[in-house]
Formats: sequence, C-alpha cells, structure tokens
Amino acid sequence: DPSPPKFMPIPDTPLSQQIACFETALAADPRLQASGLLATLDIDTLSYALFEACSVQVDVLRADQLHPVVSGNKWFKLKYNLLQAQRDGCRELLSFGGAWSNHLHALAYVGGLLGFKTCGIVRGNELDTAANPMLAEAQALGMELEFVSRQQFRYYREAPRQLAANLRWVIPEGGDNQLGQLGAASMLLQAHAVAGEYSHVVVAVGTGCTFAGLRQALPDSVKLVGVSALKGAWVEQDMARRMRGLPAGGWYLDQAHHFGGFGKVTPDLLSFIRGFGDNTGLLLDPIYTGKAMMALQDLISESMIPCGSRVLFVHSGGLQGRRGFPITH
Repeated sequence: DPSPPKFMPIPDTPLSQQIACFETALAADPRLQASGLLATLDIDTLSYALFEACSVQVDVLRADQLHPVVSGNKWFKLKYNLLQAQRDGCRELLSFGGAWSNHLHALAYVGGLLGFKTCGIVRGNELDTAANPMLAEAQALGMELEFVSRQQFRYYREAPRQLAANLRWVIPEGGDNQLGQLGAASMLLQAHAVAGEYSHVVVAVGTGCTFAGLRQALPDSVKLVGVSALKGAWVEQDMARRMRGLPAGGWYLDQAHHFGGFGKVTPDLLSFIRGFGDNTGLLLDPIYTGKAMMALQDLISESMIPCGSRVLFVHSGGLQGRRGFPITH
C-alpha cells in the first residue's frame, strides 16, 4: 500500500521500538487491562529426571497460563492485528481454521471483548457447530461460522484478501502475517525473559508464524529449534523462505516428531503426554506441545542439545485440544 497505516510494521525501525509502540496502545485499552491478557508471562524451571541426568536446565515459558480462554501464543499473533483493525475503523474480523482451531476460538473471545463482529471459515463442509466443544464454544462466544469444502478452504487460505470487504479485517489462518510475527516476537518481552541466557529456545511449529517471530527477537547466539506438527518436505522449504535474511545457522526445524502429520497421534505419543504430566505436573496437548516436548527429550538424549545447555521451552497453549484425545486417566 502506498501509505501504510499507523500500526503496520515499519521497515528499518528496531523491533523493540515497534513492539513498544504497539504495547503502549494495547495498555491504553481498559478492557484489555481488565482481561489479564497483558499480564507478565511466568517462566518455570522444569524438574524432570532425564533432563537432570543430562545436565540440561529446561525452563518453560508459560504462555498456556496467561488466560483461561485465549490460549497461549494465539493472543500474541492476534493482538497487533486487532490494533490494526481498530486503527482502520473495522467492525468485523474474519479468519480461517480447522475443526479444532484454537485460533478461531481465541479470535471469537478477544474479538467479542473488543466489540468486533467475528466470522470463522471452517475447513470441512461435513461439520457443524455440534461437531466438537471448540466450535460450539466459538459460536457461543458470538462467532459466525461458515463450513466450506477443503478445496474452497485452500482457495480462501491462499488468497485471503479476496474476502476483504468494507469495515472487515481479514486475518490469515493462525494469525500468520507480519503483525502476527511481530506479536509472537513480543512473547519474550512479556515474559521479561533474558534471551541471551539460553543456548536454545524450543517451540512447536504449525504455520511457522510464532517460529519466525521468535527468531527475529532472539540474539544470534541462541539457537531456535522448531518442532513441526506438519508432515512434508515443503515445510522446511517454506521455513527457509521465511528465514531468508536472518543469520544462517540460527535455527533448526525438527521434522521427525510429527507422528504422521497435523492432528495425527500415536499410542506412544499419548502415553508420553500422560506420563510427562504425571511426573512434572505440566499439561501438554497432542497437536503441538506434546510433540515438541517429546522431540526435546530425544534431542537431549541424543546430545543434539548437549550437556550443560540451558533451554527455554515455549509452551504455546492449545490445551483445549486435549478434549479430543484419550489422555486423561
């Protein structure tokens, strides 16, 4: 666009300055202040026998504890999109997601909190709002849901601007745009994390928006490890495209722990999630964080993350998705 709106990321402006500008605008909204969404994220040190035996300290950034409805990194990818929509005078927010979309669930809540009409395009025209609790709750929060075929969903997802309309702000699936990446970068600041104290940061990867945002916020000395929940050679190719221009060697994408692809699980994965929760008290979901934590365990066991490392594991939430799987006793 010839004249970018006020809140769009500004080229050649330091990341910290852009984030500070946006955070000042968020803090001025009493609805957000009262919601708890602007609270500091906790960082907990994890006690787990295998990590301790390998002399690796693992801290957990607890984005999963920020809010009881808006899950983990979903708020961070949405918040600057909401500022942009307000700046442009929009009244409606539209986005996309699958049957168990944490993104649509979060958008329904926070969009309603800020007075927007919300609309969700859902992949799967065989579904309806009774298909699962996530969709039923999104509708109860005021979101209008439209169920479309997988072919139509791909068409919309690849060209979301075609759904743009007067007073409507369209957010890509998963909040995956420049504003979403910038919001993901702010997770470390909201946790008051001293990123340079860590050798590695580990996070689950779906669209790659959070992964790309975190890489921009980390010093060159920190290795960012992403654990892909998706299957296919295209995943790493897409990530390499995203990371173009950033320091080479500063990131690694693990593709050995997708367990068959997005939304796929195995009995071993579910057993690991149950056992890990019993041993540590940390709940994980089977779509993202369970796979990421199992990958971290294996990377440490195989010395790919060496003895003496200090790791920050980003718990990106998504615990609503536990309801779809037999992982509770």
